[in-house]
Amino acid sequence: MRIGLFPITKHSIDNGVNSRELAYNTAMQTKACTLGKGGEGGQEELLLDGASVLLRKLGLDSFSRTEYENTHFCFGIHFLLEGNYKFISVENKTKVNINSGSYNLVQWPKIVGVEKIKGKEYVSVDIFFTKEFLEDLLGAETDSAFENFVDTSIKKPKYLWSEGRPISNKLRLLLLEILHCSYTGSARTNFIESQIRCLMIEVFLGKDNSMEEVGKNVTLSTLDKEVIDEVVSYIKQNLKRKLTIKELSEIAGFNTTKLKSCFKKVHQTTIFKFITQLRMEKARLLVLEENYTIAQASYEVGYSNPQHFTVAFKKTMGYLPSLLLTNLS
Repeated sequence: MRIGLFPITKHSIDNGVNSRELAYNTAMQTKACTLGKGGEGGQEELLLDGASVLLRKLGLDSFSRTEYENTHFCFGIHFLLEGNYKFISVENKTKVNINSGSYNLVQWPKIVGVEKIKGKEYVSVDIFFTKEFLEDLLGAETDSAFENFVDTSIKKPKYLWSEGRPISNKLRLLLLEILHCSYTGSARTNFIESQIRCLMIEVFLGKDNSMEEVGKNVTLSTLDKEVIDEVVSYIKQNLKRKLTIKELSEIAGFNTTKLKSCFKKVHQTTIFKFITQLRMEKARLLVLEENYTIAQASYEVGYSNPQHFTVAFKKTMGYLPSLLLTNLS
């Protein structure tokens, strides 16, 4: 039985430009994905007993539109690190939106709809699973909030949370380990599967991700959220520079107190911890994927002193950056 959303038509692009096929390897077999002209990247699919996993790292100049179908009731945890995601049901026009930097749990009935994704950097992890798969994974520890959420009679997608939860640093690290796994063959398949299970356990049972806690979060206005998104975009474009709260407050049009408060409500961490996390993630990718030295990577993310970078990296990532070079050898 196939679990989750699967494409039933070829991709199309909003602006009508020609599309091209992009080959990508899954843990099971080689498939093909069609992206718009100018698109690049790839995606992988891992099929498990009672679950399926879709990993995507894409670059899209325009919205990519694909018709998808789900043939069996299931659940999905959708993590969107970068980009824009929207699913629209063909029958009742119900929409599922996942915002950049957040995740949500969705109940998926039998459904046909159109998926629209966009992002110069589109990075996501989608895990579709049955209730039996989750019970087998968690045993008697299944969260009561999830039990109350389950409704197999639904006719349209249903969120667990009205608004997505921000991806915590701990979850982000797990996601990056999955997305940038350097193993191949069976080792890659087994590593990704084990990390997916760890990720789900952390989501459902981790102290920082309690499902009961979500409803207690203070929400922000749409306008304030958009402003915080603009600040995050500015931060990502300027990781090499020294960033100050005053500068970011001017970008936001908020005073420093309101900026820090709104930012923490959205991202569950302070601005400077968030910036440090982004810097370390970028440095890690520069070393692993661009063959930068530790010193070069540290400079590219705003550190003039490699020793200071090493201390910050160890504190943030939990290991010394020199271990990255071991993975490359």
